[in-house]
Amino acid sequence: IIPVDTSTEHVKQLEDELLKLRIENAYLKELRRLRLEEETLLKKQRESSTASEEISN
Repeated sequence: IIPVDTSTEHVKQLEDELLKLRIENAYLKELRRLRLEEETLLKKQRESSTASEEISN
């Protein structure tokens, strides 16, 4: 059996690490959401410019 460090100091360190990881996770999720949104907008712009070209030809 591995002894578990339940000291207040260790628990505080783990809570700090947990908070940092939650912030990092939220940041990465938002970054991914923004990239997907940007890709969607670019795709729509390409489709509409292609449609405009087809109409003008």
